[in-house]
Amino acid sequence: MFRLIGNVSKKVYYEAKNASDLNKWRLDNFLKDSQAEGHLVSQYDAPEAMVIVKSNSVKSKEEHLRDLLDEGKYEEYRRITMGNYSRDIEIYGGGKDKPKLINRRKKVEQLFRQGVTNTAEIASKVRIARRTVNYDLRELRKTYPELRQKKS
Repeated sequence: MFRLIGNVSKKVYYEAKNASDLNKWRLDNFLKDSQAEGHLVSQYDAPEAMVIVKSNSVKSKEEHLRDLLDEGKYEEYRRITMGNYSRDIEIYGGGKDKPKLINRRKKVEQLFRQGVTNTAEIASKVRIARRTVNYDLRELRKTYPELRQKKS
């Protein structure tokens, strides 16, 4: 099975069992003939650059994870990268014997998600040092890719 996919939009334009059928469909739909000075001129007018891809091609894990981030599927990204670990231990980096660390990072994350981006303001609300806030945000970015996009 082959697919004709847009290079930028990743939209699937057509699927066929073999590449020759797919190429025939592409030429039938995007090739336009016109008469110019007594000669037949063909113009290829496609909406974007396209690629023919085997639909059973296997992506590498890194490529698959990058696609998940591009599509905004953060929960699935975390599920794959974290495995079966406890959420608190893995995300907040504490462990069962450090509940203060886990609670502190939860507060920092909560304030950041509410739109407080100033680290000094977060530090005053949580009552910790500013460099601790920066360190916590750096640790949280490892498992929360959406924080990377907000320029934390």
